[in-house]
Amino acid sequence: MFLKKRKAITLLQTLLIVGIIFLALFALLAVPFYNSYKQKQAVTTYRMVYSALQQANRMYSIVNARNPDEYDTTLPINVFAETYFTPYLTIDSYCKTGQQAGCWNNPQYKDLRNEKMFNKSLYSIILPNKAVIGFHKNKNGLMSLLVDINGHVGDNKLGRDVFAFYFYNNNIKPKICSDEIYQKYSIKDGIHFGGYNECGIPHDVLDYKVLFGENLLDGCNKVAPINEYGLGTGAACGALINKSGWVIDKIYPW
Repeated sequence: MFLKKRKAITLLQTLLIVGIIFLALFALLAVPFYNSYKQKQAVTTYRMVYSALQQANRMYSIVNARNPDEYDTTLPINVFAETYFTPYLTIDSYCKTGQQAGCWNNPQYKDLRNEKMFNKSLYSIILPNKAVIGFHKNKNGLMSLLVDINGHVGDNKLGRDVFAFYFYNNNIKPKICSDEIYQKYSIKDGIHFGGYNECGIPHDVLDYKVLFGENLLDGCNKVAPINEYGLGTGAACGALINKSGWVIDKIYPW
């Protein structure tokens, strides 16, 4: 009788140990797999939104007989959105000035430093895939877009499920720094990946190593300094992903 009880206890102990090992192995395998899935989803949606924006640009240029990629960044946010994008995108719903709760949480998102960002987007649209596009214009007149790939759910963190695009027009280029600074770069008109540096130069024209360095304002690094007039640390992550061939590699601050 005693031996039977001992065997039963031993069996239960064995099953418990096997169960613990199984759960540990599952966690070790499942967490990286889930993170990899989230990374791929982030990259895929970011690319899809870029394609949609490019398609809208082409439609605008055809309908209005205008040169593509020449965005008038002097326009107010709502006029800019309704001139270049809303007529040419399939949209589920709008969140216009002062009424952003339907599109964003409060705060709208956090940057890689976990700094809370409020009211960065004052005009937003929700696409059929639930991605949110928010329009932002800073005090220097720089026009950009924020893309929350999964709406209210997810981390809502810049560089993870929130990414940036930036509009540049050489005829209306920023007047923040000297002309010599801008002449150092070959900057195309149109939509750029990521945000911008202290001079309003698009992140995606900067060197690859600069983008994840510790000194670039709004860089794709958890310790990068915040641009006072930018979107937050991590805004450059969209440019880094693009330059990485649409792959999130080991240096990415996931």
